[in-house]
Amino acid sequence: MPRNARIPVNRDPAYFDLGLCGPLREDLREKTQYCGMFRTPTLRNVAQRTVFFHNGAVHSLADAVRFYAERDTRPGNWYPKDSDGKVRKFDDLPVRFADNVDMQGPFGQRVGEAPVLSEADVADLVAFLKTLSDGYPIDAP
Repeated sequence: MPRNARIPVNRDPAYFDLGLCGPLREDLREKTQYCGMFRTPTLRNVAQRTVFFHNGAVHSLADAVRFYAERDTRPGNWYPKDSDGKVRKFDDLPVRFADNVDMQGPFGQRVGEAPVLSEADVADLVAFLKTLSDGYPIDAP
């Protein structure tokens, strides 16, 4: 996910939330193959959430699904640009852990290729995900 500047600690460019290998979790700190990976939460009641992903950078279920389709084909829709206009993809991960980024489908396509999901596919997936709501309100934002 792109870095979420609304999180105060992210204002420090040297800080990175590396998920399974720290900084808060310490038991896998030496297992660098896990740096930048996060546990996937349940999809139960996912349609009731107002923020998505580990850092809350996405605020709609449709955008969360769309991110999976467009991360590699349209990175400019998701990541910031530097002063030269170049997209800073994976801006919330130290370069040394770039090989840990998941490139399995739907990821791994090239910039400019058609996303693996059409807008109709995104809408269909969102409709399906809404069926996973059980009617009980979720407690956490």
